[in-house]
Amino acid sequence: MTKTILKLGTDCSGIEAPLFALKNIQKKNKNLEIQHVFSSDVDPYVKQLHKDNFSAEINFDDITQREKSKIPYVDIYVAGFPCQPFSKANKFRSEDDKRKQVFFGCLDVITQHSPKIVIFENVKTLLSHEGGSTYSRIMKELHDLNKYDIYAKVLNTKNHGIPQARDRLYIVCILRSEKKKEFEFPPHCPMKSLKSMLDPKTYPVEPIKEKNEPLFSRIPKGSVFVDIGFRNASFPNSDKWAPCITAQANMWNVEKQRRATVHEYLKLQGFPTDFFVQNVSDHRFKKIIGNAMTVNVVEAILRQALPCINIKCK
Repeated sequence: MTKTILKLGTDCSGIEAPLFALKNIQKKNKNLEIQHVFSSDVDPYVKQLHKDNFSAEINFDDITQREKSKIPYVDIYVAGFPCQPFSKANKFRSEDDKRKQVFFGCLDVITQHSPKIVIFENVKTLLSHEGGSTYSRIMKELHDLNKYDIYAKVLNTKNHGIPQARDRLYIVCILRSEKKKEFEFPPHCPMKSLKSMLDPKTYPVEPIKEKNEPLFSRIPKGSVFVDIGFRNASFPNSDKWAPCITAQANMWNVEKQRRATVHEYLKLQGFPTDFFVQNVSDHRFKKIIGNAMTVNVVEAILRQALPCINIKCK
């Protein structure tokens, strides 16, 4: 059987959720071959993880300084450009935040080579940032290319198999010249049990500091994971799904009376727990996982997008 080679490029790559998503698809589609063409990240700890875990052909650094002519062709391009300038959690955002310009480094990939499928991910507050003008500008830049059919929707991780309440905006672009059918965002699917996310290893119970006793007294009975960074929260539905994993690494395992482990962070983002050579601290790794896309959501989107360019998925 003839192999179908899919060339993948990622920017603001983190720990490569799109690559894992495609590998999951590949497991049931043996005729697919994934070629990891390029990757990029400016975080030194992410770079450290990439050194021992990934083998992209090219590793870019700051994409705002990248020469457009050096960007290679890819079929699929995925970027989770920085959300901090657009997030409610960023107390220090300013009008001239340079991280906003990363999007235009991403746009260079599209204008240079017109990938068949483009996926952007960001926080849902991008929709309302600066009264909606930031999102409108991004969509205008994409529409002005006059090459893509563009779709946008907020998807929640808990609606796509993983019990984590994580809303993210996904913008999907399908190249018109390659398009064979209409794209639709993936339907909801059953959520895995929250307790199936627990690390099977045994770790010591962590004592609760006296100053934190009021916080812990509000945690409902039956809770599994809560974010103890939210000091005044009442932790609703914490028996059904985990709160959104963030880069603050404040997830607490209520059942085991300890901080959530790297294993649990990885599972709650859909990553394999037996893949990584961990060459950074647990704290750093948790922050990086908190900034990642959820593998299952990206996979669900790609399963819908690939048939649009005539690549069938089982």
